[in-house]
Amino acid sequence: MSELRKPIDDVGPGDEAGSWLLPQIRIEHIWLSIPVVLVVCFGFLLKLRLIDFWWHLKAGEIIVNTRSIPKTDLFSFTSTGQPFILQNWLVEVIYYATYRIGGLALLVFLNAMLLVAALLPVYNLCRQATNKIRLCAIIALLPAVLLLYFGSVRSQVFSFALFSVFYWVLSNFRQGKSDRLWLLPLLMILWVNLHGAFVLGLGLIVIFLGCELLRRIAQGEGPETLSFGRLTRLSLFLVLAVIATIVNPEVHRIYAYVRAVATNPASQTLVLEWQPPRINEAVGIVLFYGPFFITWLTLLGATRKPDLVDLVLVLTFSVLGLSALRNGVWFAMIAAPMVARYYPTIDFSPLTRSIQRFALGQRLAGWLVARGKNAAPIRYRLNRQIAVLLLTIVVLVSPWIYPKLGNPAFGNTLWEKSTPVSAMDYIEQNGLKGNIYHPQIYGDYLIWRLWPLQRSFVDGRVHLFDNSVIRDYRLAFIDPHWDERLAWYDIKYLLLSKEEEENRAMIESARNGGVWNVLYEDATSILFDRVNDN
Repeated sequence: MSELRKPIDDVGPGDEAGSWLLPQIRIEHIWLSIPVVLVVCFGFLLKLRLIDFWWHLKAGEIIVNTRSIPKTDLFSFTSTGQPFILQNWLVEVIYYATYRIGGLALLVFLNAMLLVAALLPVYNLCRQATNKIRLCAIIALLPAVLLLYFGSVRSQVFSFALFSVFYWVLSNFRQGKSDRLWLLPLLMILWVNLHGAFVLGLGLIVIFLGCELLRRIAQGEGPETLSFGRLTRLSLFLVLAVIATIVNPEVHRIYAYVRAVATNPASQTLVLEWQPPRINEAVGIVLFYGPFFITWLTLLGATRKPDLVDLVLVLTFSVLGLSALRNGVWFAMIAAPMVARYYPTIDFSPLTRSIQRFALGQRLAGWLVARGKNAAPIRYRLNRQIAVLLLTIVVLVSPWIYPKLGNPAFGNTLWEKSTPVSAMDYIEQNGLKGNIYHPQIYGDYLIWRLWPLQRSFVDGRVHLFDNSVIRDYRLAFIDPHWDERLAWYDIKYLLLSKEEEENRAMIESARNGGVWNVLYEDATSILFDRVNDN
């Protein structure tokens, strides 16, 4: 019997069985809420990153104001006029419209809700896989942590939510619990205009369809295989989903764009997320290898034999996860329901059980046995108090409240501390014109604050820039003759980060070289101009 449906045996003193505000909250409800509350709270606390957000906001402003999607680069002086596909144009419109309505706080709120939308379908599949409430909640922390790590405000978060829904629709269809395949082509029309990971949605359908066809061929018609009619229906919606992907401004050319971005060498060099996870680093262990080993050990140790769909899904997303750190989130999302399904079937050896009993101690073991036989009284009042406490925490960390609290642990702004707000204020107020050399992390915010007065050298759109630009950008930080290297770009200003290690040598060289003059400096950044340009 499900833990949520156990009969009420007792009610503690003063614990009336409900109230008009929070009726009959059980401890199982509290457990189930933990992953969701975690995602909401930490989603609210995620700072607006310097990379891969601000330029999207500016692009949204341009699209809304001009009612057209730019086809060439407008934002950099190193690639001006180069063909550039704004594949995320719908995200950019949503971001700017949200910003116009409620400012940055509403954007942070929207992002947190998208993270919840990404967690809930996977969480529901975990819940379907096991009736062990606490185990389900603990396993759901696996995708929750990954979603939060990669879940800052950016277009990829929309893909998290849509990928999760696709997985939920296909899993429920395969298990015969519901048939919502009609959602897939409709959602695909949105997805292809939101983010390039729409190809993963097609991949999910192909995996489910291909594996079920193989099962049908190998086993014939039976209770564990999909009928011919259902296989035909799944094939039809795969075709419709593929057709839906061409409903975008680039039509079929969108596939070439996605491939170019995914294989771009500059992205893999400059962006940590595009690099393979490293097993000797904490980030690689937490974001991929931890979930990877948990999943595979569960599948190998389970007495229930994993079916073909589960094996192919795990193998496919294991390969993706090994290829790039950013793909770990997809692995965690597909793996969590499998861990919930197969973990309870693991047959722990008598030796392992003996060690567990010894570690717990006889008294604790006896308490657990007694608790299993005689359920503790249900404390509705205590559970309501816990629920109120969780709701209070959610409100306090909301983007409208915590910046006003001035808590050093959270910070008093919605953006990263290293954001060069004051330096951009100085440039804007003084109307400085001329090419600026700056670290890549400043490029996106420069676009948002200063375009069209200023344009970036490089920014978060690393796949846009020519290899020679990326080479000069990287070498300038380590070349003793960096000034000569940058002369080709007619650089009039240096805006450097005092927090970035690679910037420090250039800062010292500029201070002492006699060619550059300090215009502005604060704890975060420093702005130079050429002495002979004054």
